[in-house]
Amino acid sequence: MENKITIEKVSYNNAEQARILKACLETWFQNPKDLQLTSPKVPYPFKFKNWIDISYLKLESVTYVLKKNDWIIGHMSIQLRPQFNSIHIFHVFIDRENRRQGYSKLLVNKALEYAKNNQIRKVTLAVNKNNPIAIELYNNYGFKIVGTNKIGSYKMLLEINKSKNQ
Repeated sequence: MENKITIEKVSYNNAEQARILKACLETWFQNPKDLQLTSPKVPYPFKFKNWIDISYLKLESVTYVLKKNDWIIGHMSIQLRPQFNSIHIFHVFIDRENRRQGYSKLLVNKALEYAKNNQIRKVTLAVNKNNPIAIELYNNYGFKIVGTNKIGSYKMLLEINKSKNQ
């Protein structure tokens, strides 16, 4: 059977979508390491309300889910920062059974497509220093480490050249 891969925009403000996201996240973040690598500010054990309060209440953001055969296997959010002509990628996660198959690339591609479509010139993200696979992924896209944040994660930046017609 061929795998059907799709990416869909979802909203934490939509009650039905939030219910489904809650079920996925509660399953994924039963492992404290996965939660720590994805969202170090959210304490373990995972509580959906904390996730929303810390990361989504005050931010203008767009969230996507990656589906394989209509089953959610991945998640990514983009914080919109129009005042800086930038977006910030956060909460990139692929469930354990589907890792190392290139699915994170699909989510990063979606974020970069969003940037291109909205004439965004800078894409930022923070990545845990203990996540070499993610660091390599972002390096392959041209992200550069530009410092560390308050909790010790690498801050990374990709500047999108205006003259490139990608």
